[in-house]
Amino acid sequence: MNYLWEVIVMAYAQEIPRESIRFLAAKNYSAYMEISNVFLNQQQLTDGYTVEVNPYYRFFDIFREIYGPEIKEFPKLRESLTNLVFHLLAENDALSGMTKEEYYKKLLYQDLKQKAFGETAAEAICFLNQQEREIVLSGLLRQYQTGSSLDIFNDMVQELIPNNIIYRSNDNFYEILVYIGAKKEKSITCKMDFLIKMFVDLPYHVDIYYQHHFGIIGVDTTMKIDQIALC
Repeated sequence: MNYLWEVIVMAYAQEIPRESIRFLAAKNYSAYMEISNVFLNQQQLTDGYTVEVNPYYRFFDIFREIYGPEIKEFPKLRESLTNLVFHLLAENDALSGMTKEEYYKKLLYQDLKQKAFGETAAEAICFLNQQEREIVLSGLLRQYQTGSSLDIFNDMVQELIPNNIIYRSNDNFYEILVYIGAKKEKSITCKMDFLIKMFVDLPYHVDIYYQHHFGIIGVDTTMKIDQIALC
């Protein structure tokens, strides 16, 4: 973590509210580094989310009038002003490095949290970690770009739900069968309800089987006594 934008990215990864971060002008710093960490390879925000920054590394023109050697007055005011300015600079840093896709994902994520897609979607997004959220948001963008597709639904299930098999019914074109080789738990059911709501068109119906596979005639591994889910 060497630059301001990395602090914002790290805060996002750790789900730390940005207003909890406190930027300070470092008293001891290297002329070759922007963030003044005790540990050079620090990978997480710690110590009350306080971040010390070398104000002269990139922003000498801004801070030379605030932290000159002869300036001693109003230390608390200068400290608060420094925190505010570094927050603005860090946000600009992070946004300037965003691609259009990342910007769209950010807006989608805000809409999901604010229940624009309903309470079920807002609750489900809270169950997802950062990597899983990136997968879902990428899938939603693909859906906006190419239209709804069962292939996208299949990809989302494969990425987010371990040990699953998806079938299309031979008897009913609009029936989808999903086997999940795990016990029925809220963390999984919440994800599945979310994926069905966001990625499956209305004509289709999804049946989910947990832990026990339904029997398929001619496939011996699915026809075990006491281990069959009946369709």
